[in-house]
Amino acid sequence: MAIARQALTLLAAAVLLLLSSCNLEKEVSIELPSYLSEPVVECYLEPGKPYRLLLTRAYGYFETLDLGNPAAALINDATVIIRYDDREIPLANGLYIDPAGRQVFNYGSEELVPEEAGREFSLEIVLADGNRLEATARMMPRVPLDSIVVQYNADSLARVLTYFTDDLNITNFYRRMLHLGSLDSTLQDFPVRDDFFDTGKAVFGSGFNFERGDTLINTLAHIDRPYFEYYNTLNQSIAANLNPFGQPGTLESNISGTRSAHGIFTGLIYDRDTVVIGQ
Repeated sequence: MAIARQALTLLAAAVLLLLSSCNLEKEVSIELPSYLSEPVVECYLEPGKPYRLLLTRAYGYFETLDLGNPAAALINDATVIIRYDDREIPLANGLYIDPAGRQVFNYGSEELVPEEAGREFSLEIVLADGNRLEATARMMPRVPLDSIVVQYNADSLARVLTYFTDDLNITNFYRRMLHLGSLDSTLQDFPVRDDFFDTGKAVFGSGFNFERGDTLINTLAHIDRPYFEYYNTLNQSIAANLNPFGQPGTLESNISGTRSAHGIFTGLIYDRDTVVIGQ
């Protein structure tokens, strides 16, 4: 038995030595198709706020980004017009910073976006090469928050339950946001379709993660289907890029025209309320 075991050991060693002497590495060249840079549009119509639009170009996955010059991604030579009813609002090229400092735009107007449920807006962008991009958006009705309930567990930690009423007669889409202290500190931010809820009395919740004195900002945005699909696929694409084994995502878009483009043009109407734990 000992001799047989020794023979097997010597055979295994010989096989390993043979494999190690072989060159198992082989270079494989994969030709990737050339990437055509496409325009990317972001425009959110917030009632009572000025018109703002961001127009950039998309980069290929292996393209080198000029981090020292982020403005290189901006498309600044386009003509941008938003229309509603019989009004025409041209957006001038420039640098427009969100008051909270969370986003920068390169087209804007100081006219304010009107609030009226059902109002239709259209977007027209004429690029320097003559290509046109188009989109339409409808202002959704504001859905108010009914109440915010604070509950405590045995350890005196708190959670918040945010209630609102969903209209069961139509399909609705929402974006839930929960911030701690300020809008720069995001705890929850996700889109949801209303068949997620069992009844018309809808609720979003949190974990028991908060202490007395914490300030929580609850936001409920009533969004349309194109924005729901765009935001949902955007999150999926980000997750896929972070996962080397993930499947590449397809980003939904409501931007069309004489050349391929991506992005979103939509109304963004929301109700927001702030609660301080323990007050």
